[in-house]
Amino acid sequence: MLEGLDGSGISTQATLLRNYLQEKGRGVVLTKEPTSGLIGGLIRGALTRSVNIPMDALQLLFAADRAHHLALEIVPVLEHGGIVVTDRYIPSTVAFGSLDIEKEWLLGLNERFLLPDLTLFIQVDPAECVRRMQKSRTRLELFEDAAKLRGVWKGYAWMARNKLPNVTILDGEHPIEEVFGEIRSLIEKHPKYQKGISMK
Repeated sequence: MLEGLDGSGISTQATLLRNYLQEKGRGVVLTKEPTSGLIGGLIRGALTRSVNIPMDALQLLFAADRAHHLALEIVPVLEHGGIVVTDRYIPSTVAFGSLDIEKEWLLGLNERFLLPDLTLFIQVDPAECVRRMQKSRTRLELFEDAAKLRGVWKGYAWMARNKLPNVTILDGEHPIEEVFGEIRSLIEKHPKYQKGISMK
């Protein structure tokens, strides 16, 4: 699982990882949250401010989208021996959601969901994230300003310290290929990867 602030490059790194695993002959699926399904579409509408959804209702939608995502995509791949690379998952719910809602309530919504075998947080300074997004987009989304992103990173750091096993924080301000080299090394050293067992 790859996590980080918007603009930190997690989608780029997730794609590089999927491609690398495919080249190695591993069965791999790249997924993303929110999903492209009906519930994910409502979430994206809220993030782009085209739909007004209260924050607690938005987090309930994230949990519903995740349950659907697990049942239809993630679990079937794992049961067939494949690897799942996930671009965002539970940590995003806690890191972004805790700007407005208590962390423990958010964790309670997600307590029955699978935890990943390996979690990679890509750390980039919030101001740099905003600069990157302004360079590539015409409009920023709901949480995408430096002040909010600083609060979001505090949520990620809290998750890394307290709630998740097997977390590595990577410096996302290094060149893309350098960051991916670190990710590749971590994957190759993981016991499940070495044994050919499916990972999530």
